[in-house]
Amino acid sequence: MQNNEKWSPAIRQTKNSDITTWELPDSAISRLGQGGIMSDIAYSLDGKHFVFGSTIGVWWYDLSTITPIALWDTDRGIISVVSISPDGQWLATGDGDGLVKVWDVQRGVCVAQMERNEDEKSYHIVSQLVFSPDSQRLAVSSNRDYILYVYHPATGECLAKLYDDPNKFRWRGRTRRPIAFSADGSLLACTMPDESLMVHADSNGEIRFPDGSIDFIAVWDVEAGEQIACLTDTERFVQSLCFSPCGRFLASGRWGGPVFVWSVADWQRIHSYHDFGTGRMQVFYSPSGVLHAAQRSDDTFVVWDVARREKCELSVEVQSVLQGAHVPKGTPFVLPFYRPREFRKWTGGDSEPCSFQHLHTGVPTSLVFTSDGKTLAAGYWNDKVRLWDMIQPSSPPSRLNLSGESYVVSESTQGKIYAAGSCDGKTAEVWDIGNIETPIATFKLPDAEKKSKLVMSTVVFAPKTNLLACGDSEGTMYVWDVQQQHIRHKIKAHTGWIDFIGFSPDEKNIVSKTESGLNSRLWDVENGEPIEAFPERNYAFAFSPCSTLIVLGRREEILLWDINCRETVMSILPPKDSWSPFALAFSPCGHYFASGATWMRNMNIKKCSVRLWNVANGENIATFRGHPTDVQCLTFSPDGTILASGGYDGTILFWDLKPYINS
Repeated sequence: MQNNEKWSPAIRQTKNSDITTWELPDSAISRLGQGGIMSDIAYSLDGKHFVFGSTIGVWWYDLSTITPIALWDTDRGIISVVSISPDGQWLATGDGDGLVKVWDVQRGVCVAQMERNEDEKSYHIVSQLVFSPDSQRLAVSSNRDYILYVYHPATGECLAKLYDDPNKFRWRGRTRRPIAFSADGSLLACTMPDESLMVHADSNGEIRFPDGSIDFIAVWDVEAGEQIACLTDTERFVQSLCFSPCGRFLASGRWGGPVFVWSVADWQRIHSYHDFGTGRMQVFYSPSGVLHAAQRSDDTFVVWDVARREKCELSVEVQSVLQGAHVPKGTPFVLPFYRPREFRKWTGGDSEPCSFQHLHTGVPTSLVFTSDGKTLAAGYWNDKVRLWDMIQPSSPPSRLNLSGESYVVSESTQGKIYAAGSCDGKTAEVWDIGNIETPIATFKLPDAEKKSKLVMSTVVFAPKTNLLACGDSEGTMYVWDVQQQHIRHKIKAHTGWIDFIGFSPDEKNIVSKTESGLNSRLWDVENGEPIEAFPERNYAFAFSPCSTLIVLGRREEILLWDINCRETVMSILPPKDSWSPFALAFSPCGHYFASGATWMRNMNIKKCSVRLWNVANGENIATFRGHPTDVQCLTFSPDGTILASGGYDGTILFWDLKPYINS
C-alpha cells in the first residue's frame, strides 16, 4: 500500500475562516447554507478527512472535528457522486450534466475531464463512480441510460464503453445504478439488460415485465470487454452490489431488502435474505468474508449480519469496510442525517454516535429581511424557518421549532415577521416569529374529514386585514377572517392543485396560481370576484410596494401590469436563459425589480441567472449567476442595496447592488 501521507489532500490552512465567503461567484458578497448533500461520503487515505458531493460543489471536512475545511469543483456544482481511489491518489467527481472529473488529491488539481457524448447528455446525471482495486480503471454509470463507461483516471482515456447501443433500451428507473469490481479487478457488475431482453421492450425501448420488474444485473469480463452474464431473476430498485473477497460470490441489496447472493461459478442465485425492514441496503463483505448490509433511512442506521439476520455493532472491521478497505482501521465513521440536519460520528466500537449540526439545509422558498436589516428570515421546503444573523452570517442560524415543516415568511408594515404554513396537511397556521409559544391563527379545511385525500397546498397571511388565505389540492381557495372566525370567501379558483397565493401590499388584491388548467388569476379581496382582464398564464408574480403594479413572469416575456387601469404597460423580452422565471421581487423604492431563472436544459450555461431590471424603461441593468439550478425566491434589503436569492441548491446568495442603482 502507498504511504498514507503521500496522498493526503491538498487542504491548505486559510486565514479566511468565514465559510460564507468561500468560492463565491462574481458580484456575490456572501452565501448562507452549504448546499444540499447529494452523494455518499468518501474518506481520504490518511483517515483524517472525508469528502462528499453537494449541490454547489465538493466539500472536504476534517474528520476529528467534523468541520468544513475546503470547497472544490464549484464551476458547475450539482456533484451527484464522489469516489476516492484505493491508493488514495485520485478523487473522482460526477455531476448532474454527466461530466466526470478526476482530481489529483495531493495537488488539488483536476487532471482529467470526461464528457459523455450521448444525446441529451444534460439528462445523464452521474449515478456511481467506482475505481478498480488497483486504481487503474474508473467505471461510471448514469441515472438515465444503460451505458457503462470505463476510463483511465490519470488520462481520461475511454478504455471501454460497455453496452454501446443506447438506442435499444431506455432507462426507466432514474435511480442509483450501482457498480462493483471483483477483488482481482477481472469482473465488473452493474445494473443493465442484455440482448435477450429485447422481446420485453416496448416501442420506446423501455423494458416492461408483467410484474413491473426493471432491474437486471450484467457482469462483464473487464479485459475482454464482453458481457458474460445477465441476472434477470431480480426485484426492483437494486441499490448496491458487492463481490466477496474470495471472488466466488456476488451480492445485491435493494430498497427495504431483500439481499440476494449469486454463485460466480454458474451465476445461479444461491441465497435470498428477506425481512430487513425499510431503507436503503448497502451490501458489503468484511475482509473475513462475512456478508453485511448497512441499512439507513431518514433518521436511522443499522448494520446487519445478513446470514444470521441479526443486527450487529458497528465494529472496527465493519467501519473499515464501509469506508473502503484502504482506510486505516479505527478511522471514525460518519453519516449525514436530515431530520435533524446533523452528522453522526461513530468511533471504534461505539454503540451511540456523537452528533454535529451542519448547514446543508433544505430548499429556501421564501425570504424576508427584518426592517432593520439585521436578520434574514427564510422559509424552507420541509425544513421549517431559519433566522440568519446578517451581522455575523457565518454563525449558525436559529431554527424555529414550529409544528409543521414548510412555511412562507412575510413582514408586516409594523416590522413583524410571520410564518404561515400547514402543520398536518389539513390545518393552516400563522406564527409570529417573535413569539412562537402558540400560533396566532389557525384554520382547518372544512371538507378535510369527508375527503381523506384533500390536502392544504399553500397558505399566506395578511396582517393588516387579519385575513388568512389558503388553497387546496382540488383548486378551492379559502379566505378566513381571523378576528371574526368565519370564512369570508370560498372560491373555486382553479381546477387543480393551487401552488401559490399572494396578497398585494395593501391587501386589496390576491393572486393565485395552479400548474394545471387555468394557470393564474387575480382576485378582489373585498368581494371575492376575479379581475377578468388579468393575464392568465404566468409562472411568477410580485406586487410593487405601492400595490399599483404587478410584475408577471411568463414563458418568453415579463409583463408589467397596471392593477388600477387593468392593462399591460410594458412587455420585456428577456434572453432565452431567463425564460419562465420562477421568482420575482420589487425593490423597496419600487424603481427596480429582480427576476430569478428556472434551469433550462441544453442551454450551455453553468449557473442560473438573477437579473435586475429598471421599472421605468425595462432595461436589464445587471445580471448575476451563482445558483446551479432554479432560483426559488428573491428579496431586497430594506435599503435596497442588497439582493438575496434563494436557490433549489439549498443556498442563499447576497448580491451587491450599489454599483447598479441610484442612491
